Amino acid sequence: MPRLARAQAAYTILEHEAMHQETLMYIVHQLPFDRKQNRAFQHDDHPVADGETCSVAGGTATLGADPEAIPFGWDNEFPRLEVDVAAFEMAVYPVTNGDWLRYVEQGGPTPEFWRRRAGAWVLQTQFQEIPLPRSWPVYVTHRQAQAYARAMNVRLPTEAEYHRAAFGTPAGEERAFPWGEQPPAPKHGNFGFERFDPEPVDAHPQGRSAWGIADLIGNGWEWTATPFEPFPGFEPMASYPQYSADFFDGKHYVMKGASPVTPRELIRRSFRNWFYDDYPYVYAKFRCVA
Repeated sequence: MPRLARAQAAYTILEHEAMHQETLMYIVHQLPFDRKQNRAFQHDDHPVADGETCSVAGGTATLGADPEAIPFGWDNEFPRLEVDVAAFEMAVYPVTNGDWLRYVEQGGPTPEFWRRRAGAWVLQTQFQEIPLPRSWPVYVTHRQAQAYARAMNVRLPTEAEYHRAAFGTPAGEERAFPWGEQPPAPKHGNFGFERFDPEPVDAHPQGRSAWGIADLIGNGWEWTATPFEPFPGFEPMASYPQYSADFFDGKHYVMKGASPVTPRELIRRSFRNWFYDDYPYVYAKFRCVA
């Protein structure tokens, strides 16, 4: 049966459950603190280099995958697609709360997880409110990220530019992960439920890409400028034909990477996440390119 080919139906159940673990955390985040069992985490905050960028040479970015090349992938990950990408400048770090605070002071909107207490900004983390950590990535909607980029006279990266920056190398090869071929581990980034909240954007130097760009996987999904659309040759999966097709509406945008509560089994180069452009609760950060 097509649904059983290469254990597709079984993988569909297992991976979808893992995704729902993350979306459940978005709901739990909104519960009052006294309805949750508090888990204490150390919350570091320190100055981060401001405005640092990196040049990414033009070259080929490989999106998606060949169906036989990976044990499982969702239908929107196939088939493999090579895209020529022109050279660009990318921010070494995602936009931080400190960056966004300056934007708020200029009239920008307040992010969903910020609160004003006794004249000071605090952040609503999963289990408590803490003084706003300036070095953490800011979580915002796609619309907010686009507005910020326009205000700064830059833009969001495309999905292909993200791939080039994350998996490409100056020598021309492509890696499985920004840091190389090693499976994702805590030293590489903030993912896999190691903690429930972000960390400073420079907390994982061993997770940098070949270009020296930090925090591309973990600490929050990364918005791209690319609408969620099928690759040429797309075929709905037999075990869940409406999984992707229902969202090819021009209103959802591709996100790449991972958040603190993304299970490690979902961290693969071809994986594509997506959300509606004004959904406020997703753990999504962004960075700018020029």
